[in-house]
Amino acid sequence: MEKRFFVNAAEVEGEERIPKRVSKLLLAPKTVNTRNVSMGLNVTAVGSMIPDHVHEESEEVMFIISGRARLVVEGEGEWEIGPETAIYTPPGKKHRLENIGDEPLKLVWVYCPPLPQHYE
Repeated sequence: MEKRFFVNAAEVEGEERIPKRVSKLLLAPKTVNTRNVSMGLNVTAVGSMIPDHVHEESEEVMFIISGRARLVVEGEGEWEIGPETAIYTPPGKKHRLENIGDEPLKLVWVYCPPLPQHYE
């Protein structure tokens, strides 16, 4: 693999998901040969969400760039959050983000360690 130190998100094809959102894997073992972390960009349509999910082995951190969301963490609560908000979800904790604003919800996500699909 050619040694790379950066990725321009505009040059990465996003993966369309349902409910309506686009996820771009930017930095990962399979893109720039990271070892302990992966990072990407997610844009969730108005009225859509990143549905309930859990990462058994990975910590996840997110940073909201624009838009408004309802963060729901199973057994912990729910909060309305907006731009310039950082989020942490520990391994094994079910969580979701619902776009409650009037514009796309744009955020950066990071997994440590990377998810299994970020290696292949």
